[in-house]
Amino acid sequence: MSGKQTTAGGELADAAARPRVRNPWGQGERLRTELLEAAARLLGELDTVEGLTLRGIAREAGVAPASIYAHFADKSTLISALLAYEHSRVMDLMEQAGVDVPAGDPIAPLRAQLYAFCRYSLASPGHYRVMFGAHVGEPGQQRSYGLTLARRLAGTLSACEEAGARLRLPAERAAIVLLVGTHGRVALIRERPLSSDEPGVLQFADELIGLVFDTP
Repeated sequence: MSGKQTTAGGELADAAARPRVRNPWGQGERLRTELLEAAARLLGELDTVEGLTLRGIAREAGVAPASIYAHFADKSTLISALLAYEHSRVMDLMEQAGVDVPAGDPIAPLRAQLYAFCRYSLASPGHYRVMFGAHVGEPGQQRSYGLTLARRLAGTLSACEEAGARLRLPAERAAIVLLVGTHGRVALIRERPLSSDEPGVLQFADELIGLVFDTP
């Protein structure tokens, strides 16, 4: 027997015995980011976390397989890190969308942020499944990120109210309505090519916004 064991993710469990290549000073975090970006690209192609392997990610990043173990002990660790990476990306997209809006419409920042969330979900179905799929990442990780997204929208809703818009619900409840509604709408169509569904999803987002705001 070779003495090697495999994990549930199909990876070799004797990673500690593999030689690890030291990164130049200050380059370790850069390589970690490059590995996560490579994993994100592969996930977009594969559309499922089951197809991801550490060896495949290392190959996509152009590094030796042994190098990946300096940053991720196994596939489960990498998936949790990828979940955090994608969550950060969604938050950045929403934040930027809320800034780049014309003045004069108090609801415009909220609409832009919700559109950004919808477009991310439609354009990146594999990443979306990592963000919201069942039993992905560490226990409670997805719930924590969902709450963070809800808090972000609640803050934007409160700002809309301060700018003159009138909410029918408290900001926290309105944020849950918007997130749960758009998540459900995307989930209904995610088994088909999603890009063609963008107009309908954005229209649905507008309808949800109309439900939470008291518009004349």
